[in-house]
Amino acid sequence: MFLPLSYLLGAALLALAGYGAFLTARGRAIDNALFYLLCAVEVLMILALVLGLVTWNEADAQMNKGVFAAYLIGMVIATPIAGFWAFADRETRWGTGVLVVAATGLLVMTVRLVQLWGGYAG
Repeated sequence: MFLPLSYLLGAALLALAGYGAFLTARGRAIDNALFYLLCAVEVLMILALVLGLVTWNEADAQMNKGVFAAYLIGMVIATPIAGFWAFADRETRWGTGVLVVAATGLLVMTVRLVQLWGGYAG
């Protein structure tokens, strides 16, 4: 996987989690800035999916390609689900809390993708 894209995705997920935590702590619902940040994260994940699947022959020979593809596809699917959940629960602070949990989980998945790419996982 393209390592600079992984760093950019990680930074975007950290920003999403941080801003979502700020809104959750203040008891505010999802706003336009958080929505646009969520959209940017989704675009980066789609780019990572395409780039990861196109270039996976360049990865370590020990990489489990099925697990790698499942992580990439799962990340692309999880983001809109979290976004819809946040909009459905926008009357309370927990809508943004869902985005914080999702962004943190996706950040862990991004680190795991980099490990898989390097052949550090079975």
